[in-house]
Formats: sequence, structure tokens, C-alpha cells
Amino acid sequence: MNSIDIMLKDIDAVIFDLDGTLIDSMGVWSDVDRNYLARFGIEMPENLPDMLSGISISQVADYFREKLGVNRTNEQMLADWNEMAFEEYRSSVPAKPGAMRWLKALRDRNISMAVGTSNSKKLAQTAVDAQNFRPFIQVLLTGEDVVKGKPDPCIYLLAAQRLGADPSRCLVFEDLPAGLTAGRRAGMKTCAVFDLYSRNEDGQKRSIADYYIRDFEDIFADRAEVL
Repeated sequence: MNSIDIMLKDIDAVIFDLDGTLIDSMGVWSDVDRNYLARFGIEMPENLPDMLSGISISQVADYFREKLGVNRTNEQMLADWNEMAFEEYRSSVPAKPGAMRWLKALRDRNISMAVGTSNSKKLAQTAVDAQNFRPFIQVLLTGEDVVKGKPDPCIYLLAAQRLGADPSRCLVFEDLPAGLTAGRRAGMKTCAVFDLYSRNEDGQKRSIADYYIRDFEDIFADRAEVL
């Protein structure tokens, strides 16, 4: 069997994370965090990406206020971040190699698709539209749609419910350990996707996931790893 047949065996729906998975956007957020904290005279902690990994956008705002001392409401911070990142998502952030080809292959096989991201709804919608992913995605859920972020499985269970798919017949693509853990806790198959900004976590990602790819072209070249 080739990689496509192996990964899609007994699968009715595929759910994607967005940042670092379908699009190559994680570098945008390092710059946004650093520049935003600088507005308040706060130096960005070196471990900030680890502390924020996978959590919802509202939980990020809570962390900035309660742990880092940013004197803004959640709504104000979300508006600030949307404004800072919007243009990058609209015009500069690229899709991961092979992402569109994979979405088309899934559609050709009548596989339902959803996005479950910790990002804001405005930025997620902007990214999906900018990459022309919208025709392929039946359900788009963001950190604004759930109370608990990843590794809680809520966002993936809700995506499966809205797609009308049994969680055991869903496959999740994720670039971070927290997201892969959320997929596993939802009872779904998981595929780890390499991303430069989580390369130091590859060992942990491999220990959680069922499959591993460097990008979506690996699937078509039969380079997807079965773990």
C-alpha cells in the first residue's frame, strides 16, 4: 500500500491545525509577541513559545495579562494582535508544500475536512481565504469557539461532530505536541507535521503521532513515516 492508502484507511474526515501545519506562519507570531510586549516595556521570555504552545487565543491573553503584566483586556489584546498579523496572513504567509495538492486529493476521495486552530477567527478566515482553501473546508473552528485549548480534545471533538464523523474515523494533522495530544485524546489518528519552529520537539511529536511527514509532498512520494 502507498502512503495515501495507508493514512486514509478507515478514515472519513481529516482535521487540520492551521499555523505551522497548513501554513508556514509560526515565525509571524514570534515577531508579533516580541513587538507587542516591547510596547509595554516587557522583554519576551525565551520560553514563551513553549508556554503558549497549543493554548487558545483567550488563554494567551490571560497569560499576557496575569503572568507578563500587560494591562489590556482580552478583547483589546485580540484586536491588537489581529491588526499586527492581518497583513502578513493576507499577503505574505505561504502554504506548506503540497498542502493544496493534499486538499484536492482528499476532496477527490470524498473525505470531509475541517480546520481546528487556536488562532483567532479573523486571522484563520483570512489565511484560509488567502490560500484558496475555503472550497475544501467544511468546518472552521478557532480558539474563540472553545473554552479550553489544546491539549484538551474539545476543538477536535466539536469538529468531528459538525462534520458528522465518528472520532475514531478522523485523522488529525498537527505540528505541535499539544495538538497531537488533543487529537489522541479525541480518539483520532494523528500525523505530525515538521515545522522549523518546533523542530526541537520532533522526538516528542513522533512519540505521540501515528505518522510523520516533513510536508504534504511526502505523502505523494511515499515518504510518510508510519510510527
